[in-house]
Amino acid sequence: MNKAFTLAEVLIILGIIGVVAAMTMPALIAEHQKKVAAVRLEKFYSVMSQAVLRWQNDDAIEPDNLTFESSAIDNSEYLLNWYNATIGKYIQADSAMKEDEKYIKVALNDGSGFVAYIQFENLINIFYCVDYKYCAPESYDGRRTFLFSLNNGRFVTSQDSSSYNNLSRDELLNECKKPYSGLKKHRHACTRLIQVDGWRIAKDYPW
Repeated sequence: MNKAFTLAEVLIILGIIGVVAAMTMPALIAEHQKKVAAVRLEKFYSVMSQAVLRWQNDDAIEPDNLTFESSAIDNSEYLLNWYNATIGKYIQADSAMKEDEKYIKVALNDGSGFVAYIQFENLINIFYCVDYKYCAPESYDGRRTFLFSLNNGRFVTSQDSSSYNNLSRDELLNECKKPYSGLKKHRHACTRLIQVDGWRIAKDYPW
């Protein structure tokens, strides 16, 4: 006599499979998102660093010597014109436009992008988004958006200051977990932490 599963047994098995899938899918999705973010962050850092170096070489610009006139601060038209005439020539982008009077917004051809503005005469803050739809001014939450900066002609992760450059890995992790601003969308140290970890998102990273 042939043995077979009853309909009830099949439904129970399918139910168990569904429960297991529901429990494991979020973790699998999160791991995939982490890998995508890490790969795109490393690529963005490489592309931007090379663009800055090529611009400096081609235009005979001294490294560590980038300064803007005071009228350029918070001036999106100035920044857009500067970007198109300098590093923008070496970056494959679908569009670059003014976001408002302060920020510019750039869509890269891999689906990511960034928002930027000139904060000081020697500093451009760059808010990179792993998916263009998440690009927004002043957003660097350490998951969808990340902070970079162009300071004195050097492209760096997070902020370029002695307080960040001298932080240990544990200190970067703590600052990434609990930013001094107190705002979850302003996680200054997270990009530097990922770079220190070899462009990977470690298990203790506060994803």
